[in-house]
Amino acid sequence: MTKFNTIGILMLSVIAFAPVVEAGCSCSGGTWDPSAFLNSELGTGQPVHSGSEHDSSAGDSGNGTQKPFDRVASFPNGAIFKAMKSVSSSDVVMDVSNGNSYASSHIKNAVHIPSKDFLNGEGNLKTDEELAKVLGDAGVSRDDSIVLYAGKESSGEAEFAFLVLRYLGQKDVLLLDGSLADWKAAGLPEETSENILPGTEYGPMVKPKVMADYEYVKSGQAQIIDVRPFVEFGKGRIPGSIAFDPSNVIKGDKIKTGADLSTVFDRLDKEKPIVVYSDDYSRSALVWYALQLMGYEASLYTWEDWKAHKAADVPTGTTPAGGDAVGSKYTKLGTT
Repeated sequence: MTKFNTIGILMLSVIAFAPVVEAGCSCSGGTWDPSAFLNSELGTGQPVHSGSEHDSSAGDSGNGTQKPFDRVASFPNGAIFKAMKSVSSSDVVMDVSNGNSYASSHIKNAVHIPSKDFLNGEGNLKTDEELAKVLGDAGVSRDDSIVLYAGKESSGEAEFAFLVLRYLGQKDVLLLDGSLADWKAAGLPEETSENILPGTEYGPMVKPKVMADYEYVKSGQAQIIDVRPFVEFGKGRIPGSIAFDPSNVIKGDKIKTGADLSTVFDRLDKEKPIVVYSDDYSRSALVWYALQLMGYEASLYTWEDWKAHKAADVPTGTTPAGGDAVGSKYTKLGTT
């Protein structure tokens, strides 16, 4: 046998035993087919797992491989979280970023309603009618299935928008478990063009228990969590408040997993309702949402409302303290 015949046989052998590659394309062009990206691995060639804390390689533990970590399933109330791989074109995706990120890039078909649009000029929550108008003008209906996200996942912007929609009685609203950067990394559809929906009538069915009032806070029925900067907590606070830093619910740029949040909140009584307050809606909504994920009954309150009521209760000519005296006892929560 000649040298050339030997080489030819070897080449044919290599071809014969080469692995077969399935036909198909994960190209980013074309239309958004939800059935395609829900059941395939776009862009990276790996399964899409938002914020996994474990190796993302799929497999059966019985065969010696580790199963992917399911963040959504780690929360007792994970039903209010939306995994990226489960978003479909039937959802109304809402970008609530307050910066300029929407113009640069956003999730395909997403509409833009900055969370600051829910506040008036004084930084207070708008009236029920004004909030409904913001959503209706943007083409959002109370019957829509809404998925919220912000440019930076740990900013509290999306959590605040979630709170507003829950307060207005939105039937189906979820927070995306992942940032725009995660969405891009997964190879999911994005675009730069602005999306504008036809205006509609938003019919709110207000859920008042989402927002606590002064009398309820003063009654002592709830555990009170103060999420302002600790220096502000030291200057004055609602009596009996627990100091809490919102960064304790964040790991990296994501909300911590259920196991981690369980440790953070382990000193709270799960059988007793909770009120979260601050002078910043995004800070308090971030903690409020984390409590919702863990199955706590929580509502939101504002420091401004407390101060206004205390000032009204103080006789003319005296200075209101605003809350506890600086030297009173306090408990600091969540230093994990």
